[in-house]
Amino acid sequence: MANKNLTITKLLHFMGSNLKEVMAGKSDEQLKDYLVRFEKFTPEAITAAADELKKRGKQFTEQELKELQQKVQSRVKAEQEEDGLWNSTSKTAMEVTDPDAPLLYSKRAIRAFSILFSTIFGAVLLASNINDTGRKWTVIGFGIVLTALSIVVANLVDQASAVTLLNIAGGLGLISTFWDRYIGKETKYRAKPIWKPLIISLIIIIPFILAAIYG
Repeated sequence: MANKNLTITKLLHFMGSNLKEVMAGKSDEQLKDYLVRFEKFTPEAITAAADELKKRGKQFTEQELKELQQKVQSRVKAEQEEDGLWNSTSKTAMEVTDPDAPLLYSKRAIRAFSILFSTIFGAVLLASNINDTGRKWTVIGFGIVLTALSIVVANLVDQASAVTLLNIAGGLGLISTFWDRYIGKETKYRAKPIWKPLIISLIIIIPFILAAIYG
């Protein structure tokens, strides 16, 4: 438990340091935009923008500080409500519109590609979110193993439901194990468009479907 708490503390420290660097590179007007259009940003980003303005000499009145606190609290509450409203197959509170958040293929997309096509397709999406080469290949290797297992099961059992269950398990494994470990369960991100990988996946999978139908 102590190690887990230490890891979370380090992660929060890293996220805070990164936000400080981002805010330091913005103009005063850009920073003020975080306070005016606060609905678009995360609570952490709003607080970091205010802190940077303070460092530059901005003097907040008591009323302004009170309003700032209310804005941050409203964003925290909104994210908590989103987290409760959306289930595992829809949008989560970790998906934000904050332009400073990393652009990643979403958890929903990874699960959907794993179920509709096979685990390897979801694994490739997740791997593209990861910078470390070794971790990329670990994720892809997992996808290859699950996909190969699905092919074996399909040939032995000849039941689509069994393959679907394996694909579902593969998608859940990608998220619950590799996403949480390599990206971070609490990492907020912008959802990357899926049209390009969707078209590529269809181009790859359609010949196999046609072969199965006419073969």
